[in-house]
Amino acid sequence: MVFFFGNRFIIDEFIRLWEPEIKNNKTEHYDIAIVLGGMANYDASNDIIRFNSNVDRLLQTLPKLNRKEIDLILFSGGSGDIYHPENKEAELIQKYLPSIGIKTHSFLFETESRNTYENALYSVKLLKEQFGDLSKKKILLITSSAHMRRSIACFEKQGIKVDYLSTNRYSGERKFEFRHCFVPESYVFTMWEHLGHEVVGYITYKLTGKL
Repeated sequence: MVFFFGNRFIIDEFIRLWEPEIKNNKTEHYDIAIVLGGMANYDASNDIIRFNSNVDRLLQTLPKLNRKEIDLILFSGGSGDIYHPENKEAELIQKYLPSIGIKTHSFLFETESRNTYENALYSVKLLKEQFGDLSKKKILLITSSAHMRRSIACFEKQGIKVDYLSTNRYSGERKFEFRHCFVPESYVFTMWEHLGHEVVGYITYKLTGKL
């Protein structure tokens, strides 16, 4: 059990089946990029914003804005914390970006969503309020690779077609090195947890009509 569930080569193969293929968007121009939250929370005791690995969603987006490959970024994220509903992630990011010299005139912030389904529901609602018909808009969805399959399905359920940019990919290049293939690593167990969360989430959304 330890060898199987601690084996990086094995989990990579399972995750590779789940994650969408990498797409090269470097030559494309998009009217709107939708960046999903899940990367930041507020540490009240130290009065700072803490980030996790999902911040790659934002870090992969900002250079595209700088290169004018994107006209507008919509950041979608409310509070998923039932104990602190006031800590809305989009508001944290809206305050944080100017503190590092990034102007937010090319941003919209959706602050009410608490999960992936609501990301899609409220983002599409906000964009329609801003632009009306979205059928002529070229939209890029940006989130983590493992999260992308469910995210795309949620947005398509809301009636809009999106292209995608996958970030913080779990499965790397296929390697046949001894350590990678035969030496169990404790952190691999958490990768199974992430994969299971996404697969169960997708199935649950499908059964409840959210996809």
